[in-house]
Amino acid sequence: MEKSRIGAFLAAPVFVAILALCVAPLAILFAYSFFRVDFVAIVTDPSLKNYARIASSETYRWLIAKAFLSGLAIAALTAVIGYPVAWFIAKRVLHYKSALLTLLLVPLYTGDMVRIFAWRVLLGAEGVMNTLLIWAGIVDHPVDALLFSPLATHIVLTYNYLPFMVIGLWLAFEALDDRLIEAAADLGAGTGSTFLRITLPLTAPGLVAGGLMVFVMVVGDYLTPQLVGGASGVTIISAINDLFGTAFDWPLGSAIAWTMLAILFCFFAAAVVAIARSSLGKAMVGGEA
Repeated sequence: MEKSRIGAFLAAPVFVAILALCVAPLAILFAYSFFRVDFVAIVTDPSLKNYARIASSETYRWLIAKAFLSGLAIAALTAVIGYPVAWFIAKRVLHYKSALLTLLLVPLYTGDMVRIFAWRVLLGAEGVMNTLLIWAGIVDHPVDALLFSPLATHIVLTYNYLPFMVIGLWLAFEALDDRLIEAAADLGAGTGSTFLRITLPLTAPGLVAGGLMVFVMVVGDYLTPQLVGGASGVTIISAINDLFGTAFDWPLGSAIAWTMLAILFCFFAAAVVAIARSSLGKAMVGGEA
């Protein structure tokens, strides 16, 4: 009993901090989502009009869909790139593993603005990439699509969040027993069969963890689309920022924010259920594949 009291006493500050800094602001945001704005005053007259407005607005529906589609696309792309990188660091590097991991994380030590503007220098009309393309004779004039376009946005997002995917996969590969791969080869399994039936299921926890981190951060990214996306840089996050700022429509902004949270929750719940019922999910929790 004494140990449980000590544990509760030590956990109390953390619990209070979570309530004050996470739960309470979200609760206030949720309450505001049912209010409305009358000129410059917020009217506390609860209704579902803000949510109905979101559901009926083609613009908001498209921006929300675009955010989630971008999150899925970047998560998939970072997984494809990060899988061989994580495997190489975990299974082929022996003496300089720490150095490679440090180099992988170095870009994260700088601010978002520094990384984004570095990419603007690389992709700009007079930047490094266009200069090399013209010098090599591949193009006759600068390629405008390299900057201020969806392509530029996805390139920078992939670069920014790739380390999170690689770290998750690297941890999974470090825990992978090489003897299982050798046993599969001895039993006549091919490379593809070994990957699908052993490597992928056993590294799936890292893949899922990295994918979820990348997905959430891409959906909530504000700076990258604004600074390198050009006309395509309008996102649901920038719309929320405008509603809380210049438009002074906090209730609608709160409703959009909570709509995003609700969709994220439903998405994760569906993903967890789907994975848990699949052979991949059973392998993740130690069941039979």
